Amino acid sequence: MVTKLAALCALSLTVAGLAVGPARATPPAVTEVIVDRTFFLAAGDACSFPLTIHNQGIRRTTTFVDAEGNVTTTMIVLINFIQSYTNEDTGAFLSTPLAGPAIIEPNGDGTVTTRVPGNDGRLVVPGGGFIYGDLGLIVFTASASTPFTPLDILLLTGHYENPSRYLEAVCSSLS
Repeated sequence: MVTKLAALCALSLTVAGLAVGPARATPPAVTEVIVDRTFFLAAGDACSFPLTIHNQGIRRTTTFVDAEGNVTTTMIVLINFIQSYTNEDTGAFLSTPLAGPAIIEPNGDGTVTTRVPGNDGRLVVPGGGFIYGDLGLIVFTASASTPFTPLDILLLTGHYENPSRYLEAVCSSLS
C-alpha cells in the first residue's frame, strides 16, 4: 500500500510539473553602488566663480533579461541621493534631491527609449523659493551608448524647463 501511495504521489508530481513546465525565468541582476563624488570646476568652466559639485547617495541598477539573455529593461533608481553645488568664493550652497527612476529599454536598432518619471532635478533656494525643476515624466529616444542624451522627445508632462537653463539657475543663485 505504501509503495502504491508513493508511486501515485510521484506520478502526480511529475504530471503537475509537466503541466506547469520548467521555470526558466532569469531573475533580474541588481547592483548597488554607494556614490560619493566631488568635482571641482575652475572659474569660467561652468560659472564665473569656482564651483564644486558633490554627488552622494546610492545608485541601484536593476537589469532585466529575456530567456535568451538579452537585456529587455534597465532601471536606475537613486536612493537618498543629493547633488549639491558650492560657490568656492563665497561658500554659497545649493542642493537638489535626485531619485528617478530612469527606465531604459532597447529598441533593437541601436537606440533606446528612456523614461524618467519623477524628480530629475529641482532647485529651491532657501528663502528664495523654486528656481528650476524637471519634474513629471519625460520619454525620449537616445543612442544606446548615451541613453540620457535625447535624440527625439516623445512625451513631456509635468514641469520641465530648457536643460540649458539648469546651469544658468545654479550659477545665478550662487552668485
